[in-house]
Amino acid sequence: MSRIDCVICSIPFIEYYLPPAAPAVLKGHLETKGFTVKTFDFNISVKEKFKDDDLVLASAYFHMNRPSTGFQEKIKNKIEHLVEEWVDKLLSINPKFIGISVFSVDSRRACEMLLDRLKKRHHDCKIFIGGMGVEEDWLDTIRDKIDYYIMGEGELACENLLKGNFNFKGINGRVDQIKDLSSLGPANYDDYNLEPYETFYQDRKVVQITGSRGCVRNCTFCNINSHWPSFTWRSSESLIEEIERTYETHGIRDFFFTDSLINGNLKVYMSMVEGLAKFNYKTKANITWGGQYIVRKSKNLSKDYFTLTRDSGAYNLAMGVESGSNAVLEHMKKGVTREDLDEFIENFDKHDITCQYMMLIGYPTETEKDFEKTLDLFYDHQKYVASGTIHGTTLNTTMTIYDGMPLAEIEPKVFVRDKSNDGTWGWTSTVVPTLDWQERLRRRIIAQEVCDMLNWPTISADREFGQLAKKQENYKLWKKGITSTNIDLQPDVSQLS
Repeated sequence: MSRIDCVICSIPFIEYYLPPAAPAVLKGHLETKGFTVKTFDFNISVKEKFKDDDLVLASAYFHMNRPSTGFQEKIKNKIEHLVEEWVDKLLSINPKFIGISVFSVDSRRACEMLLDRLKKRHHDCKIFIGGMGVEEDWLDTIRDKIDYYIMGEGELACENLLKGNFNFKGINGRVDQIKDLSSLGPANYDDYNLEPYETFYQDRKVVQITGSRGCVRNCTFCNINSHWPSFTWRSSESLIEEIERTYETHGIRDFFFTDSLINGNLKVYMSMVEGLAKFNYKTKANITWGGQYIVRKSKNLSKDYFTLTRDSGAYNLAMGVESGSNAVLEHMKKGVTREDLDEFIENFDKHDITCQYMMLIGYPTETEKDFEKTLDLFYDHQKYVASGTIHGTTLNTTMTIYDGMPLAEIEPKVFVRDKSNDGTWGWTSTVVPTLDWQERLRRRIIAQEVCDMLNWPTISADREFGQLAKKQENYKLWKKGITSTNIDLQPDVSQLS
């Protein structure tokens, strides 16, 4: 039996809305270098295997980072059988290399299960792993089951691994950031059956596309720049070519950018929206695209900015608004004001460009007055919800402080940790001493009540409140001196329903 060069798979747990980008991105690049590559999405196989409540439990099982007692044997047995099916599929095509995409820490359990079963089978495949979930503190638990690992952007490291250049920087280490994204091959979703994925937008099949990596801003609450120190971008020509190819080969007309911000490089952005607008005019393809987006000052924008953005197919852009207070925005280093947002959203409304707001409740410098200004924002912009310009908001689960974000480096100037490792409830502001976990939770509840009263759709509110309830439960236990290490935690399924 002839051998293919590589098979790359994605594994649980990832939300079931979109086909995972990493395997398709790697396949597309490696095939341009002459390699034969097959991809599998094992994450979606969980949704195909389980239904209703069983799907919630099965998802939670993979979502956990450690075993839990008392889990239903029926579910466990079915999961173990499913993992064996994964192994069968991987080995049936006789690959030289097996690549496992570990999307985040939530994929580690599935990775460990898959590696355990691969080790028990007879094969001579070389196994490598990569993805945001691969970190040094976890590698020690699986080193004897893998041949190689890649930390960071994988395209060039995978290319050199398959070529046999095992000393390439990034193979069994951290890669250097790729500077020329336009030199990489376009993503290839040919192996994907797009039917099982949940409807990301109603009646639309959506695939992901990457236009840039990193960010042009350095917001204090974000760790993106610790992963990608430089902001890099693809040419508008390569983006348009990939979108047109996907449309022509798969009939896909709806795209979601993985970028931290789509409109980071204004020159490339304007060239892209102009090209997509012309494509839509010419073909009536009605291409749409969305993703994370930043508010920009109008003085920096061309007169065609909003017209071309609309005609290129901009849809439901996720804007990091964060707060209605200029004082908070300034400390966050957002680079814009509430007044800039007012002008920006008014132009969206005039040009029929839809969006959603991403908010951050309980920033360490947020006074009660600052919080009230955020509530005022919901009142003032309710008219854009009524007009259909704003599709809704994500209120998130209150401010979390974690390693890698600039804010974490300035303790105790703005916060102190409450002798707990929990980044959500385990800190108190030193700028606003009353801003502890209980106060942040109170504000989050009030924000929800205001949005509900004003008919602002709140995205993922149920699962966020499930997470908040779990945090509150752990907080109360911690206050009693009980730590999570001696609590037999059941899987938190609230965010998976």
